[in-house]
Amino acid sequence: MLEFNFKGITISASVNMHEKGYKDGGGHSRIRFDREVTIDVSFWDYDFRDGDLYELTFVKSILQYFMQAYWKRSSKEGSRIELAKVLSHKDRHGQQETLCFVARQKDNRNYLQISLHRKGEIIKEEYLDGQEVIMLDIALGKALNLVTPTLDRSGDVFGW
Repeated sequence: MLEFNFKGITISASVNMHEKGYKDGGGHSRIRFDREVTIDVSFWDYDFRDGDLYELTFVKSILQYFMQAYWKRSSKEGSRIELAKVLSHKDRHGQQETLCFVARQKDNRNYLQISLHRKGEIIKEEYLDGQEVIMLDIALGKALNLVTPTLDRSGDVFGW
């Protein structure tokens, strides 16, 4: 079990093992263990969809980009990081919600502003410094490393 909760950003992952019995080609009974991985990621009320790897990898790439730019520019006085990315989808009630990631600078220090918007208004927002972005990136990376592809009934691979 993995749990991360920081400034309203939560990441949790759990793995359940299921025992499956089968017979091999020689008629001998064998046991196989299947993993069932559950990952829940949310930035306040913005929940990431189960099985949709796009949104999680999008956030992970934003964190990686910010960290690389942060360390390249940390030695240069007043160097700005150019970053403004948006994720958007409808919530459970059908309302459009948007999660924004913007690099901000205050007192010659760079921060990553993460904000949740609904109906054009900011619902929640946080500013993360370089070390906090690294913490979030590590937690998200640990959760993503648990993901294994699963098969649907037709045999096609989809999400987790």
